[in-house]
Amino acid sequence: MDKLKNSDFEYVFFDLDGTLLNSKKEILPSSKEAIATLKKLNKKMSIITGRPPYLAKEEFLSLNLHYPVICCNGALIYDFYKNKIVYKNPIDPQSTKQVFDILIKNNVTFLIYTTTKGILGFYNKETLPEWFSWISSTNAKRKPENQFPFEYHTYFEWKALNFEITKEEIVKFLVIKSDSRLEDAQQAATELTNVSNIYMINSQAKVFDIMPVGISKGDSLKKLAQLYEINLDKTLVFGDEDNDISMFKVAKYSVAMGQSKDAVKQHASYITTSNDEDGIYQFLNKIK
Repeated sequence: MDKLKNSDFEYVFFDLDGTLLNSKKEILPSSKEAIATLKKLNKKMSIITGRPPYLAKEEFLSLNLHYPVICCNGALIYDFYKNKIVYKNPIDPQSTKQVFDILIKNNVTFLIYTTTKGILGFYNKETLPEWFSWISSTNAKRKPENQFPFEYHTYFEWKALNFEITKEEIVKFLVIKSDSRLEDAQQAATELTNVSNIYMINSQAKVFDIMPVGISKGDSLKKLAQLYEINLDKTLVFGDEDNDISMFKVAKYSVAMGQSKDAVKQHASYITTSNDEDGIYQFLNKIK
């Protein structure tokens, strides 16, 4: 594709993990500088992430971006300025129950993203999963108004609490491979292929997401474009993982981060340096 010019695009959307966030889960100063420059050029921006809204709120508000955030790989669109859900497409109750039973049966560590109760965590091991420790830690570091409910228990404890999965409205399951036995996670993934109305996709190296069929970052970018009159032929997106490919296909211009797999890079219009090497700044700074 030809070299990108400032006149080619008006809208910019960033993935979070692996893109706008570095390996330490921080927004680089160079990325903040690049975004400030885009604002001076009257570009409109937002975030498209696999995270639930409560795990993207502080990042979004710290940058003072423009449009509602596409969350949970597109299953939810949330307006932080009005504190309301703009759009949601949860997993149907029957599929939810089937997924839940398979994950429990295979002893994997997983999270459930709900529309009303925050994040729910499930594990079946003696020590607290590292991923749960990270969520608790990052939550504690956030401003009080940006903190969110995170409840986690062992399988046995949840059962004692009479937890019923079908009573929850769920937009995504996150299976944490790094806190599970690899063979258990693989067996669960194999069995999940028999569940209707869901699909699996990688959002980060150590996890995989379980989503409702027909929902993706790309689908919800189209939805956002309809709602807010965004011209997708004037849109630039940044991403790094399998779950970003759908938005690469929808936006006219796309940038893959340097650490992305070749399978992701081949769908991008451009490639920049990694999320630890000022990738966003390096790309945007060259545009005239």
